[in-house]
Amino acid sequence: MSRPHSVGKNLTPNTTTTMFTVPTRNIAKWSLLYAYNGTASAKNFRAYWYDASENTEIAVAYDYSLTAKSFLRLDGEAFVTLDEGDEIRVWIETGATNSSCIISVELEQRSTVQNYL
Repeated sequence: MSRPHSVGKNLTPNTTTTMFTVPTRNIAKWSLLYAYNGTASAKNFRAYWYDASENTEIAVAYDYSLTAKSFLRLDGEAFVTLDEGDEIRVWIETGATNSSCIISVELEQRSTVQNYL
């Protein structure tokens, strides 16, 4: 059985923010990312999937230019499957004093710890 889960955070400029970490004995389907830039000028935005089994970040959006008072929304028919320990991380450039990010995942609990290689 799966259950939906959303997380929203105000972002600190020039700092990588961990939006979500998949709990032990769970997998997550990452289906939505909504990033907002409320400042008066364009700011670069990055989103990463941190793959814990490989200890590496995979860029989902890299230096995407969020214009003033605009947003980026990634959603639709596709999703990214995250394993336990994997993370969703985001970053926005210096000077973005009014920015936020929301993500949504669908969690599915497993009976045992599993890692797929």
